[in-house]
Amino acid sequence: GRGRGGLHPQPGPSLCIPTAPEETSPGVTLSDSLMVTRIRGALGTPKTPLCSSRSTGLLPTSTIRLDRENISSIGKLRRLAEIHSLYLQQNQIEKIENLDSFPNLRFLCLAGNRIQRVQNLQALPHLSALDLSHNQIRVLDTEELPRSLQILDLTGNECS
Repeated sequence: GRGRGGLHPQPGPSLCIPTAPEETSPGVTLSDSLMVTRIRGALGTPKTPLCSSRSTGLLPTSTIRLDRENISSIGKLRRLAEIHSLYLQQNQIEKIENLDSFPNLRFLCLAGNRIQRVQNLQALPHLSALDLSHNQIRVLDTEELPRSLQILDLTGNECS
């Protein structure tokens, strides 16, 4: 009999994933256009009704969520002074760079990336919380950390 082999554990073809080719791409560079779509998304459709109903006093554009976007690098961005929180966890970012576009950033999440060095954070004079858990950081140079930093998470790194 043909077609009875153990090659197809899933019954039927999975046609419901239109963005399948993108998953094998080398990665996305965080760019202005990607930021704009995220800002529009935050303003337009509330994806998380539980959170947005409570924080009505805050502007939705002060937080940008770019987790699990297959981002491999942070490109040169236009200045976004209104952004206070940036979520970039579960991407493939290898280097902390080009964050001077966010001069008022207070919270930065880079958990679950491929970062090996803590660098280029001096451009963030207001940064108070930094999540670098589950990266590949071997050595931590405290000189690279901004003085404003109060919370630093290095769980799951080689240096911790």
